[in-house]
Amino acid sequence: MARIKSNGTQIFAVVDGAVVRFTCPKAFSFGEDSFSKIDSTCLDSDTKDYERGLRDPGEGSIQIDLDDTNTSHLKLIELAESGEKVKWHVGSSHSKTPPTYEAVAGIDLPEDRIWWSFEGYINPAAPTVEQDALVGYTFTLVRTSAVVTTPRVVTP
Repeated sequence: MARIKSNGTQIFAVVDGAVVRFTCPKAFSFGEDSFSKIDSTCLDSDTKDYERGLRDPGEGSIQIDLDDTNTSHLKLIELAESGEKVKWHVGSSHSKTPPTYEAVAGIDLPEDRIWWSFEGYINPAAPTVEQDALVGYTFTLVRTSAVVTTPRVVTP
């Protein structure tokens, strides 16, 4: 049975036309989508009936222990303050091959790892300061699209 370890997962986003890797995240969550319910119950029915309505993309989070020498940590804080919507790409631990981006062609996701892609923005967060701990941030990640899974290519 194949299992995928979370250690080695890498988080990328396309920011200002360039791929940015957010290094040393502590935790990452995509959040859960929900759907509205459209009541389609007939007047002569004994039970309610529903159709699935619009998708409401979930809210996840990205957590870091702040390292002010890590430019990607400072970029997360900057992105949160701006509220800019960006395209996110999370690569599985199967490899370390990063995605590439060209303005015309768009994102190229290497086939040697699983990719989870979505659009969204992060909200500003205040730091958490506790005794016997590192200064940390937990940013709320507001997805504005579904998470699209791109499977890796496995050769026998």
